Amino acid sequence: ADMKNMYMIKDQSELRHKKGHVQIKNLHITMRRQGCLPTLYGLSFLVSFFSYAWSEPLTCSANFDRDPALKEMKFDIGYGEETFEAYIQPDVSTFYQEEPGSRTAVAPHFVALAGMFVNMSPDNLRLYWDPDNGRPGSIIAYNTPFQATGTATFPTHKFYFTPMDSNEVVARFTVTPPQSVYYYDPLDVPNDPEQTRRNLDALSEDELEKYMILKKTKDFAEKYFEFTGRQYLANYPRKQPSHFMWSADYLGQMHWATTKETHFVELPSDDELQPIRASPKERVLKEDEPRLLQQYRTKDQDILNMTLKVTSYAPRVFEIDNFLSEVEAQHILKLATGMDLSLSTTSGHSSTHSRDTGTRTSRNTWVPREKTAIVDAIYRRAADLIQIDEALLRHRDAGTHPNRSSRSSIAETLQLVHYENGQQYTAHHDFGYPSVDDDQSARYLTLLLYLNEGMVGGQTSFPRWVNAETGKALTVEPKIGKAVLFYSQLPDGNMDDLSQHAALPVTYGEKWLMNLWVWDPVYGK
Repeated sequence: ADMKNMYMIKDQSELRHKKGHVQIKNLHITMRRQGCLPTLYGLSFLVSFFSYAWSEPLTCSANFDRDPALKEMKFDIGYGEETFEAYIQPDVSTFYQEEPGSRTAVAPHFVALAGMFVNMSPDNLRLYWDPDNGRPGSIIAYNTPFQATGTATFPTHKFYFTPMDSNEVVARFTVTPPQSVYYYDPLDVPNDPEQTRRNLDALSEDELEKYMILKKTKDFAEKYFEFTGRQYLANYPRKQPSHFMWSADYLGQMHWATTKETHFVELPSDDELQPIRASPKERVLKEDEPRLLQQYRTKDQDILNMTLKVTSYAPRVFEIDNFLSEVEAQHILKLATGMDLSLSTTSGHSSTHSRDTGTRTSRNTWVPREKTAIVDAIYRRAADLIQIDEALLRHRDAGTHPNRSSRSSIAETLQLVHYENGQQYTAHHDFGYPSVDDDQSARYLTLLLYLNEGMVGGQTSFPRWVNAETGKALTVEPKIGKAVLFYSQLPDGNMDDLSQHAALPVTYGEKWLMNLWVWDPVYGK
């Protein structure tokens, strides 16, 4: 009964037991009923868990409480006093478990930032990057009425809007940090309230509603920047994420999560690896049921422990070794031999703009969850890692999560990516800019899964991570079975500009990996 309560392990010189706690030397386990483990298996679980090395602090900290870095922000933008829980980035010193103010963040060598361009007109527009050398600009994206788009960009870079049916430039912008968001508003005429009123009167009811959302967002963003020092890359008010988010309090902090989706250590026959065609209701696995093709998994093991190690707190980045087994990685690569890999594309809202087609030079294909039982197990294991019900990562019946607006998966299909010698993906963001039409769905987190190792280059790079030691990028080395988890959103619902990342060029060999993108609150497609 005590084991079902929260456990904590702190530096202790002895083992002792009291109600609700098991305390063991140099280890503090924190667990909640709703958090890390659906079911405990008595002392055998503890024995298995404590086989981990004792050199690092290990904490099961699936804490569903309010993030302590969320602070109440009061403001008035003409509608009376309002409040908003804004995320205040902790002092960099706390990342080293030191008192605030004892260290200073080092400026990153990479000085890019998100560029968000908002069309506050009822017209369709084209967004161009201006090379500023007399040559024609490069088209970045199409901006529909009252919507935003954008790209990763750099200080002093220039952009402009044109109508869809002409090359007339209607607005120009020069990127000037810290400003990331640029508005085109032809309806609000300075010093002419009468003309402004006539412009607004000409809008339809739907258009006026969208315009007012963007107008309020623009005013709120000024208050948000004053309070947080950060640009607001969403529409006000965007709700806090509805899904769980792992905390990242200090460098080297370790969380653990558990799953019944243990590793495949033997490859089933081709006949046993046929596509899954069961109904949503039939796909639900109870806790006491064996997993699919259990006989090919690690013997005498009911639970797989997954350890998340914090490598950055801004953005929140975690490494998870041995997320995949070699058999599972080889199975995915075998699947790729029967698939057509096409040249990877970039999204206009997320990629570093460039006239050079080398922005993203890899090739990719898509691996649906229902492809085989092994792929399905990877999704289920990922769901346990990110603390989200696996049913949300597939199509569901009407009785499962009935309060959600969609029965579709909140995750995209697994993307399988191949980089050959010289190929790369330059620094970009995975998130897109939410629409004013819906619940502002956007990519919430990315789970990278490495399928091979031994190449030269090919690291995953976070060039703008906050730290007090170096201006160089944080890099993660590919390793078979390793996973990297990072969030594209902040706890207050804003997009995280610091989540910008890159796949560095492969200079020898090749690189294979998979991307799993999970959306919040729903998959916006």
